[in-house]
Amino acid sequence: MHRNRLLFFLILSLGTFPIFGQQSFYKNIQYLSDAKQTEIEQGKILVFKDASNSLDIDKIKDLSTDDYIELNKIRRFDRNASYWAYIQLKSQFNTDLEYVIKGGINSKETYYTIVDNELTDIKKTGYHFNIASRDIKRGHQTRVKVTIPKEKTVHLFVKIESTDNSPINISLQLVPIKEWNVKFENDNLFQGVFSGVLLIFSIVALFIYGFTKERVFLYFGLYTFVNLIYFSHLHGLIEFYFLPSFVDPIPVLWLLPLLSAAAYITFTRHFLSTKTELPKWDLLFRKLSPLAVILFVIGSIFLVITRDFYHSLLGTRVTLLLFILLAVAFMVQAGLSKNIIAKYYAYGTLFFVASLLFFLAKQLSAPSHDLPIIVQIGMLFEIAIFSLGVSHKLKRQFEDHNITQRSLILQMTKNEEFQLNANQELEEIVADRTQQIKKQNVALEKAHRVAEKATKEKSDFLSVMSHEIRTPLNAIISLSHIMEMDNKDDEMNEYIDALKFSAEGLHSLVNDILDHNKMEAGKLRLEHIEFSLIDLLRNLGELFKYKANNKGIELRIEIGEHLPDRLLGDPTRLTQILTNLISNAIKFTGEGYVHIKASLAGIKDDISTVSFSISDTGIGIPEDKLKSIFEDFEQASNEVTREYGGTGLGLSIVKNLLKMMGSTIELNSKETEGSCFEFDIDFGLGPEFQMIDLQQKDRDKDLKGLNILVIDDNHMNRLVLKRLLQIWNGEFTEVDNGIDALKICEENAFDLILTDLEMRPMNGFDTAIKISKTSKNKQTPIIAMSAHNPLDFEIEYKESGYVDFVHKPFDPEELFQKLTAVPQTKK
Repeated sequence: MHRNRLLFFLILSLGTFPIFGQQSFYKNIQYLSDAKQTEIEQGKILVFKDASNSLDIDKIKDLSTDDYIELNKIRRFDRNASYWAYIQLKSQFNTDLEYVIKGGINSKETYYTIVDNELTDIKKTGYHFNIASRDIKRGHQTRVKVTIPKEKTVHLFVKIESTDNSPINISLQLVPIKEWNVKFENDNLFQGVFSGVLLIFSIVALFIYGFTKERVFLYFGLYTFVNLIYFSHLHGLIEFYFLPSFVDPIPVLWLLPLLSAAAYITFTRHFLSTKTELPKWDLLFRKLSPLAVILFVIGSIFLVITRDFYHSLLGTRVTLLLFILLAVAFMVQAGLSKNIIAKYYAYGTLFFVASLLFFLAKQLSAPSHDLPIIVQIGMLFEIAIFSLGVSHKLKRQFEDHNITQRSLILQMTKNEEFQLNANQELEEIVADRTQQIKKQNVALEKAHRVAEKATKEKSDFLSVMSHEIRTPLNAIISLSHIMEMDNKDDEMNEYIDALKFSAEGLHSLVNDILDHNKMEAGKLRLEHIEFSLIDLLRNLGELFKYKANNKGIELRIEIGEHLPDRLLGDPTRLTQILTNLISNAIKFTGEGYVHIKASLAGIKDDISTVSFSISDTGIGIPEDKLKSIFEDFEQASNEVTREYGGTGLGLSIVKNLLKMMGSTIELNSKETEGSCFEFDIDFGLGPEFQMIDLQQKDRDKDLKGLNILVIDDNHMNRLVLKRLLQIWNGEFTEVDNGIDALKICEENAFDLILTDLEMRPMNGFDTAIKISKTSKNKQTPIIAMSAHNPLDFEIEYKESGYVDFVHKPFDPEELFQKLTAVPQTKK
């Protein structure tokens, strides 16, 4: 009998030796004598350290006994190295055994199964493998399925890696497949119920917030929704259903408990009205809530950059533990309160906080990806009780509202009675006041008539006086000119010059007073006649050159290129504006120059915008007087009035005349450095105008016979372009609509096409698209013209194939550059 037993054990021992030839590996055999959950002892797990991270299963399986170390003898793991765990599994049953192996807390574990010296299976697990490559898809825990054939020894090699800076954790636990399936199905059912409840609570809370605008519902909804996302991520639902091909695609979801804490703290403030009930706690909560959000942002940035999952999660858990300890202290104070709402809060928080404290404390000592269901059950109880508390709070608010409403109704009834009595008194007062107002209106109307009569008399007086004064003044001025021509005595010339200067000054003064009076009375009217701007500026130059020469200053007149030779406007008032400004500039300039400049700002349709500037190197104007200088009878200072004279009406008249012309004046000035007055005026264009060509550089502009088609429904725009293209030696063809343009383009080839965008019946976009399809103009560059910003129709602009854009009113210089640049780049 003893011999038979000895023989049996000898055969059994020989059968358990590893197939690789290392006889001493029999120590790591785990015998499976029954189908129950088994934790493999650390002494039976052999471990090899691969510091190079380069060995594969073929090299590992040929290692000798001396290369391995028993797991219970390892005190420290190197996070930068790979570790290989080796265990032999042997069934003592006559049937195959199926298990789920639960590994350690590692980001990557690869299981190699060898039976009869053949590699039969390779399975991956860990959240740093994407779901598609894992053996068990859902969840972040390390677990794989393994089958132990009957009468066979399974050699299980596990490659363990830390890719997230977590400590290496080696453990193996066998769970029978049937037990695992039952647990997995129950867990799926619970997670479905849990997620559904949180989703319902969050939707209902946010919906009620939208209806009532009570913030307590907003933060309650955010709290439940953030927890719904976090637990869905924790159980692998988000990756499983939405991102199966990615490895840890949204790492910041691990830190969502910090946002949950921020929402929870803010919800507590509004739920318990801590601002009035517990002001000290409220001050603390106001700081903790944004602190939690800031920590979430910092932690997320750190996690995304470093992928250091271990320290990010450790910091989050330590922060949550401190928050929970604070919550416990607050919960105790709330529970001792007599406020029923505070008791709801205390009871709702109690179980969840207790279970979470237990879980976090355990995590700090033995980290795990598993979350006990008791924590989720505690959260369900918490949210349910909070919902009851919020409902109770809302009901109380409605009751208070009803009481307040009843009180308001009673108060309004009393107010109505009071109002009736007050109305009667007010009616009597109003009747009395009405009589007084009528008397005042009669007096005001009488005073108004007197004022109008006085104004008319003043205007009539000024008109008569100005006429009476102008008659002898004209005679004095005319006679002084005759005396100047006939006189040969130098001393007498000085007297004549003084006489002329005084007479002209008096004449200017009379004109200013009369025009100011007309403006006040609203009698000044603007003309709209044709005149030559060039002649007007030249006459002004002749008028003021003697005065400038006498003061020893230079009078410069600059006329910009491309100005139309004839304009429609009021030349008399334009002359008055320029005369006042030039006269002032010469008066206040002792040395240097006075510069008068007129240039074309743009042309659009039948309107030409001309820019004027009058600058000098005179005494300048103080900064505090830049605005008031345009007021009636205003000058820079009393000293200026005494030294230079004048009434202060000139600039006021200039401002009012420009206002009547639809323009404003801008002033830039610095004391001792000079002043510059600038303004723009819109003038009409006559049908027969020509473009002025004053400068040599404009005559150098040559389009070299470029054949250009212009499409525009505005006659004046086509006329302006025709004048310019003639100056620049370009061939010009004009069309006033897109349909006729298309016909011409089918018969003739052009070098360049200019088209307006706002035309009828076919707009510029459709016109450009159809022209680009014609055989003769398929490659012809097309330039768009519009007064609108091209960004307003960016999509249509790109689709239509335009090569450039000219803004209306267009600048001739810019237009020439675009006309010459586009064909070169296109061709």
